[in-house]
Amino acid sequence: RIRCSTKPRAQHHRATPHDRTKVCAPLGTLATLPDRGSSLEAELREKKMFASLTQQTAVAGSSASGLRVSKAIRARAAARRPFRVSAVATQQIGKIRFDEVATIDHKEGDTHTVGSVDMKRVDYPDGTRVVKMTTQGLGDNLELHWGCVFDGADGWAPPPQGASATGGINAFGDGIASRTKIGGDGVTFTFPPGVGEDVERMVGIVVKGELWLHSVIGDLVIPLKTPSGTGVLKSLADGEKAQSGSLYERFRRVNDKLSEAVQSGPDGAAAVMATLRLSAMRQLPWYAGGNYQGKDMAHMQKVICERMARASATSEDGMSRQLFRAALGTLPRGGGNGDDIRLGILQIMRENGIKEGHRPGIEDAFIQQWHQKLHSNTTVDDIYICEAYLHFLHTGAWDDFWTYLWDNHGLTKDDLAEMKAGWRTEGIHGPAEHLPHMIDPMKHFLWILKITHGGGSMDSAMDFAHGVLPEDLQYEIRDMLDNRDAPWVPNKIVELRERLAGVWKYGPDCNRDVVLLDIAMEKFYRQKIEGLDLTGWDYDARLGQLEMSIRNVLVGQDFDRLVTAYDFFRKANGGENGLTRWSPEWAKVMDAALESVSLAMEHHMDQLCELVQHPADVIGEQAECDPAYITNFGEEVVRGHSMFAVSRMLSESRPGVRQAAGRSPWDVAALGSPALASYAGVVTVTELADVQGQDYSAAPAVILSARLGGLEDIPPGVTAVLTSAPVDLLSHIAIRARQTGVLLAAMPDPAGWEALVADAGKGVKIEVVGEEIKVSESSAGAAAASTSSATSSATSSAPKLTLAPKVDTADWLVTPDKYAPGVVGGKSSSLAKLGVSPAIASFGAAVPASSALPFDAFDKALAADPATAAKVSAALSAVSTADAAGDATARRAALDSVRSTIAYDLKMPDDLVAPLAAAAASSAAASIAAARFAHVATPTPDSNAVVTTTLTPRDLAAAAHDAVASNPPNTEGFSTNAATPNVGSKYSASARSMAVPAAFAETAHSSTVSSSATGTPVVQ
Repeated sequence: RIRCSTKPRAQHHRATPHDRTKVCAPLGTLATLPDRGSSLEAELREKKMFASLTQQTAVAGSSASGLRVSKAIRARAAARRPFRVSAVATQQIGKIRFDEVATIDHKEGDTHTVGSVDMKRVDYPDGTRVVKMTTQGLGDNLELHWGCVFDGADGWAPPPQGASATGGINAFGDGIASRTKIGGDGVTFTFPPGVGEDVERMVGIVVKGELWLHSVIGDLVIPLKTPSGTGVLKSLADGEKAQSGSLYERFRRVNDKLSEAVQSGPDGAAAVMATLRLSAMRQLPWYAGGNYQGKDMAHMQKVICERMARASATSEDGMSRQLFRAALGTLPRGGGNGDDIRLGILQIMRENGIKEGHRPGIEDAFIQQWHQKLHSNTTVDDIYICEAYLHFLHTGAWDDFWTYLWDNHGLTKDDLAEMKAGWRTEGIHGPAEHLPHMIDPMKHFLWILKITHGGGSMDSAMDFAHGVLPEDLQYEIRDMLDNRDAPWVPNKIVELRERLAGVWKYGPDCNRDVVLLDIAMEKFYRQKIEGLDLTGWDYDARLGQLEMSIRNVLVGQDFDRLVTAYDFFRKANGGENGLTRWSPEWAKVMDAALESVSLAMEHHMDQLCELVQHPADVIGEQAECDPAYITNFGEEVVRGHSMFAVSRMLSESRPGVRQAAGRSPWDVAALGSPALASYAGVVTVTELADVQGQDYSAAPAVILSARLGGLEDIPPGVTAVLTSAPVDLLSHIAIRARQTGVLLAAMPDPAGWEALVADAGKGVKIEVVGEEIKVSESSAGAAAASTSSATSSATSSAPKLTLAPKVDTADWLVTPDKYAPGVVGGKSSSLAKLGVSPAIASFGAAVPASSALPFDAFDKALAADPATAAKVSAALSAVSTADAAGDATARRAALDSVRSTIAYDLKMPDDLVAPLAAAAASSAAASIAAARFAHVATPTPDSNAVVTTTLTPRDLAAAAHDAVASNPPNTEGFSTNAATPNVGSKYSASARSMAVPAAFAETAHSSTVSSSATGTPVVQ
C-alpha cells in the first residue's frame, strides 16, 4: 500500500476547506518488491523510488515492464506536468495482502516509549509469502518476540521448517516463542512455496531490553492467509457459547478480528456489526464471564471505538464502511481514566459515611452492590443506573428508581439482578437509603461515567467532539442543538453533516468523537423526517425534502448506485433539462429519476439486509438467542437506517409525479413469479393484519388489503398482496415480498381499487405488462399454477447456452460498423445498434463513440510474442497435469501463473500501436489522458490531435479512467457557452490545446452521455 498526502480527492461528493486525506492503494495492489533471495539493498532502493513517486507524483510507464503505479498515485499525478522516472527492475511481482500500522505507547517507570510498527504481507504468484515489519520512533536494539498460530489452534508455536528471517530466528525460553532482531531497516520474514500453509497468523511483541512494548491494540498480528468473512464470523460466533462471556471479552474478540474483518470486505464487516448489535440488544450476555478492572474496559472501549471509526471512514468499499459505521453506533466512546470510576465511588462512600467492607458507616445495600459492579464489571449500564439513582434522590421513592430504568432504558429488576460482579455478590437488588445530600457528588460521578461510556447522544457527543471542530462549525452545531425542534433543523443537519465530513472523513485524523457526533446527527435527522406531518405539503416541497434526504444518506459517499441516481434526480428537480416544470414531458423525466432512486435504494438496502442476516443467524444459534430477535434481524437493521427517510419521502412524492406524467396509477414494490400469469389464486378481501398466522398453501390466495402497516408477514400460500395504501419500499413486508417472490403493488385510484374488489372470491391470473398490472379471471385453477411453476423450475435448472463461433478478422481494432456476433461481444453489438436507433436520435442524444478489440486480437497478440506464448503453453500444460492428478492446489497455482503471465508479460504488438493510437486520437477523453504521458503534436483548429505513444493497453485504459474519475460531478450544471467550457483548470488547458469541442469537455467532466445532437464523442 502506498501512502501519500493529497489534495481533496475529486470523486468526493462535496469538497470542503478541511479536505485532507491519505490515499491508500487497496489491498491487492501490485507490489514490486525485490527478489526474495536478494539482500535488503534492493528493497531500500525500491523504498527510495516509492518515496520519489510520493513526493514528485511522477508517472512511470514502459511498453513491456515497469512499475504499475496505483490509481491513487496516478490521480495525484494528473494535476502535475508529467515526466518519466526510471522504474526499479524487479524479478518478482506480488500483491499486498495485509498492510497495517500499530501504535506503541508504553509507560514503565520513568520510561515512556511512543512509536509505531508498520506491518505488510506480500503474496507472490509462486506461493511465496513475505512479511515486512519496520519500526518508527522506538529506537535501536529491538527484537521481535513472536510465534505462529496454526489452523484450529489458539496458542503460539515455533515457525515451520523452511521459514526464514533477515534478523535470524532464535528459540526463546521453552522454545515455543522465537526472537528475531529488528534492524534499522526493519525485518523481513519469508515463507517459501509450500512452507507454513497451515499457519493462520504470526503474532508478536516488540521487545527492547527488559521492556515489552505492547501496541495499543494488543499483540501484533499478521495474517498469513487472506482473511475471509467466514473465518471472522466463525471466530466471533465460537466465542458466544450459550450464555457465557462478558462484554469486555466480546470487545477483545472483536478487537482481535477487526483487521481481518476490514480486509475481508462486507462479509467480515457484517460479522462484526451483527455481533455488536446483538450485544447492544442484550441478546448476548454482558456479565456472565470473568471480572476486569475499569481501566481495562475504558482502554479497550477507546481502542475498539477508534479503530471502528477509522474503518468506517477508510474501508475500501461503501457497504463495509456502512457496516462498520452501524457497529460503531452501538459502542461507547471509551477513554478517560477507568480508575476514576473505581476511585470515584469509593470517595463518595467515604465522604458521605457509607459502610464499605469492615469500615463502619451507613448501611446502604444498593450503594454496596453497585460499588462491587463498578469495581469488576463497569459498562454503559452504569450511566443508566446513576441517572435512575439521581432520580430517586430527588423523589425519595425507591420504586421511582425502577420506573426510571424501565421507561428510559428498558432495564428491569431481573436485568440488574443478573449484573453479578465478583464472587461475593448476587447482582443489584437494593434498596437504597434516601441521601439527598449526595445529589451533587453523584452528578459529578455521572460525568466521570459518561467520559468512558458516553458519546451516543448528540449533546454528549458534541461535548467530547467540540475541541477538534472549527469554531464556525462549533457555533452552528450548538445553535442547532439549542433549536432542535425548529422546522429548519432537519435540512440544517444535512448541511452540517456535509461540512463535518471534512473533519472525520477527509481530514488528517479520524476522530472517534466526531464520527459519533455525525452518527447521532444522522439518527436525529431520520427521526425528524419520520415524524413530519406532510399534510398541506405540495409535491414541490416533498421533492425538495426528498433531495435533502438523499444528500443526508450520501454524506459518506458509500452508495455508488445511489450517487448516480441522485445526480439524475438532482438535474431533473433543478430544471437543468429545460422542460417546463410539471408538464407531461418534465413529469416523465422526473418519474424516471424517481424510479432510478428507488431501484438504487432497493439494491443497497436488500444487500445490507442479506449481509447482516446470515451472521445473525449463526451467532444467534451459537448463543441460543431468542429466535424472535433473529428472524427479522436484517430487516430491522434496514428500518433503522437513514435510507428509511428516503423511502418515506419517495413514496410521498411519486403519486403526484406519476399523475402529471399520465402514467399508470399502479405502484409495484415487488414483482411476483411468472407463474401468476397462468393462475395466481382466489381473490380474498381482508386486512393482511387479520390473517397473520394462517396458511394458504392448499389454496393459493391473492390478498386485497386496503391498509398496510408495513410490519405484517406474508402468510404461506399468498402469491400477491394488492393494496390501496402507499407501500414503503423498505418496510418489512416490501423486503420480505422481494425475498420470497410475492407480488406487492399499490392501486391508489379509488375506481381501480373498486374494480379489484369486485373480483372477490374469483380465481384470477395476474399479468405485469409494462407499468400496468392486469387482473383477470382464470379458468386454469391451482393445478395450472403448480404445473407452470414446475415447468419454470425445470427450465431454470437446465439453461441452454449458445455461443456464437469466433470469427477471425484481419483488423486489430474494429469500429461499430464492423461489430458482429463472433467478432465482438453482446454489449458492443448492442452499442452499435443504439447508434442507428431512431428512438435515441429522436431524444437528441448521442451514443458514445467507440472501438473494440475483436475476439481474435488476443490470439494474434500472443502469436506475436513467442516468449510469452511459451510460458502460457507451459502453464496450461501444468493445468492439464493437475486436472489429471485431481490436485486442486496445483491447478489453482497453475491458473494463477497463466493469469499473471498474460497480465504482466504479454507485450504490446507492434501492429496494434498505430490503430490504437488512431482510436485514442478520435476519442477526446483518451486524447486528454494520453497527453499526460506522451507527446501530442500541436493541432490546427480543424484537425485531430496526433498521438504518439508507447503505452500498453492497460496504461491507456487506466489513463482514460483517470480522465473521468479525477473530476467530480459538475454541481452547477452544464455550461451553455461553447467558448468557455465548464471544466476543471487542469482539463480546460488540455481541451484548448487539443481543440477538443467544448461540448465534449463538459460531458467528459460530468461522466454522462451527452445530450447534444451533434454526435460529439463522449465517455460513459
